[in-house]
Parts: sequence; structure tokens; C-alpha cells
Amino acid sequence: MKICGCCDETIRDGEKYTTHTIAGSSYGGDTVYRHVAECRPVPIQTTQDSVYH
Repeated sequence: MKICGCCDETIRDGEKYTTHTIAGSSYGGDTVYRHVAECRPVPIQTTQDSVYH
């Protein structure tokens, strides 16, 4: 199963996608898959939640 690195959704059979290889210094690296069609990025947490409590 392939998961899109942008939207965290499954890439289904027949959907177009691209691959990006990320080199690792202590291992072989990872391959990131992304939809070719535009997808909605996952929100990114930029601060710790506990900072504001």
C-alpha cells in the first residue's frame, strides 16, 4: 500500500503518483510517494499544544 506524503491518503490502484527518494546516512533511505493530481496537504503542528495552557 502506498500513502501520499502530502495528504496522508492511500494511493489507489490506477491513480497516478510520483516517487521521491530520500537518501539516508545510516540506512538505504526512504521512498516518498505523492499524488500527481493536486491533493490537500495535512495540517502541520508548528508548536507544542502544552505551551498555551
